[in-house]
Amino acid sequence: MVWINIVRPEEATGELAEVYDELKAQGKKIGNLVWAYSLKPELLRAARNFSHAVTWGGSSLGRRKEELIATVVAAKLRCTF
Repeated sequence: MVWINIVRPEEATGELAEVYDELKAQGKKIGNLVWAYSLKPELLRAARNFSHAVTWGGSSLGRRKEELIATVVAAKLRCTF
């Protein structure tokens, strides 16, 4: 459960609604991690662009190694996402 102010998809307008629509079109879940950025849609878009630039095949490591590294880091940080 999110404990900060958020904008849910049904309440979104403007750039935030566009980002939510893009995520939906890609079949991605709009949940707590995305909602945390909802008050600053420009930051949400920048974070997504950065993430895509350094992960998901954006490096020379390849997708498989990136996923393995992400799994180890998430386990070490006890990340639940």
